[in-house]
Amino acid sequence: MEVNVLHKYLHEIRNLRIDRAHGNAPHQPVLLLSIIEMIAQGQITENKIIPSPGLVETFIKYWTKITDRKPKLELPFFHMKSRSFWHHHPNSGYETALSVVTQIKSFTLLREIIAYGYFDEALYLLFTNTETRDIIQQTIIETYLQDFKEEIYILISEEKEISEYSQKILQQVDHTFAIDKPFVPLSAKKRTRKNGFRRAIMRIYTYTCVVCELQILTLDGESVTEAAHIIPFKNSGNDDVRNGISLCQLHHWGFDMGLISVNEVYKVIVSDLMAEKGPLEWKFTTLRDKGILLPENREHYPAQEALAWHRENVFRK
Repeated sequence: MEVNVLHKYLHEIRNLRIDRAHGNAPHQPVLLLSIIEMIAQGQITENKIIPSPGLVETFIKYWTKITDRKPKLELPFFHMKSRSFWHHHPNSGYETALSVVTQIKSFTLLREIIAYGYFDEALYLLFTNTETRDIIQQTIIETYLQDFKEEIYILISEEKEISEYSQKILQQVDHTFAIDKPFVPLSAKKRTRKNGFRRAIMRIYTYTCVVCELQILTLDGESVTEAAHIIPFKNSGNDDVRNGISLCQLHHWGFDMGLISVNEVYKVIVSDLMAEKGPLEWKFTTLRDKGILLPENREHYPAQEALAWHRENVFRK
């Protein structure tokens, strides 16, 4: 990559549009930092930046370090089109709408109209190179986030540790799963381990409950789903992703209480040892024999050994 190409894009990045009229609101720099992190962590692997739950979560993580204003990812994602390096690809049927719309005021509308954003190919290549990516990242921080530089660099360092842990447990699934061989790939702080496990499980299941397939991620960073150990970590010490599933808060509670479990063919089983009342769609009994949501990669399927342990030791027969 020629040096003058890097300088060209650094010049454009130093001249992003900032909402200075309403205080500190560096939406576009924070969006770029978020995308850079996701590329570095392997969460974005091609030049298609989807307005996904993962991008929302990453954006909010940086945003809350610099302001208490409400985060609005739709603003920079749409308006960064004023920069020559950022482009949009519409969802099918929305080609005309995207060509005439002048503003997008909600994340829902953003996802309805735009399938993904993408960079000039030359800039995307700069993002995929560690050396040039670091230069761009430093330029963004020094130009727009100087007052928060220390907090941002601490966050980047912490996120790197979490990402390394998450990547390890995603990649090292070639060994045989065994209950008596706990899998914790790195010596890590509790927070790093916990967040790394959550990130891996959320990535596998895209923030979706495997039981009811509910997916909700709010624009203040909260998700309805949680990363659940099948065999509790306190019992197993095992962060193998095959010892994890994504569950909404209701079904996580039911799973931990032994009111629901999963059988040998990945279908929900429901305990008869309970009484329930309420709307039909919320009753556990309606889940009986429902197939759970499974990962795209078969290597990440919940381990049958772990599910058997749960049925034997937690499920109320």
